[in-house]
Amino acid sequence: MRGGMGSQVTEIFNKSGIFTPGESKHEAKELAREGGAATWADMGRELGIYSYNTAETYKDVWHQFGDYAKFEMGLKDIEKTTENHVKAYLESRIAQGIAYSTYQKEAAALGKLENALNMYSARFNRGNDYNFRPAIRECGTEARNELEKSDPHRAYRDPEKLIASISNENHKIAASVQYEGGARIHEASLIKNEQLGGFGPDKITGECVGQIRIEGKGGKERTLAVSTETYRNIEKVIERDGEYRIDKNDYRHSLREAAEKVGQEYNGSHGLRWSYAQERMEEAQENGRTYEQALVEVSHEMGHERADITEHYLR
Repeated sequence: MRGGMGSQVTEIFNKSGIFTPGESKHEAKELAREGGAATWADMGRELGIYSYNTAETYKDVWHQFGDYAKFEMGLKDIEKTTENHVKAYLESRIAQGIAYSTYQKEAAALGKLENALNMYSARFNRGNDYNFRPAIRECGTEARNELEKSDPHRAYRDPEKLIASISNENHKIAASVQYEGGARIHEASLIKNEQLGGFGPDKITGECVGQIRIEGKGGKERTLAVSTETYRNIEKVIERDGEYRIDKNDYRHSLREAAEKVGQEYNGSHGLRWSYAQERMEEAQENGRTYEQALVEVSHEMGHERADITEHYLR
């Protein structure tokens, strides 16, 4: 599809047939049931948008998603939207610590974008088929675990004490990788031997650190810097088991237990990235960087393309 992302979103909204303000949503549900829709997910695939308020809300999310996919992932044609684009966007919103209610609204809007793209494809014989629901379900599980509070200021008060209180050694390693290296939970949950890059100087402090190569969102590679102790612990696990791997839900449970044990508020696994961002910014400025220089470096280390995302962690 030609044109800017904004005009493409408008095209899909206006010409797909998704918006039918004169129709009854109740009647549409009944027709969907008669057509075999047995679950809310089935129903969602059949329903359109029926109110002006909902239409404006969802269109805003579509525009926001389109801008993200364009600038962060290079998407130029909205008809080429994939499940991976939707997943990356929702993960970025979880990373920003938005309210869970906001996440639910945006996930619902992207579900309707799937409907609209399928309707547009059918109406104009494009031959495209879209299915974003698996990505939305997968991210929904993480959102429920990570976005328990509307308060976005989620750094742990004493992350080192929290980590020391984790009883499961593999979970303690994951927490250390998140806190020391700024890793996302999925980046810390599976590490293979080929990712280990040995030891080298930290780019900011010059101290000796262990280097772990990871592939982040959109296939972008970066290197995590962790303490030599954490690195050696990962080496030992890989030597013993062939790889380092944890179950993310079990890990979150360990974090919650540790937080309760030391009397800290449980802020999910992502709270460790908040702690990393705030402490790393201070460390960078203590080592001669200006605020702007530190922000660029820390943003890159966290896998953020835009500095304003990292600033969200510094409030």
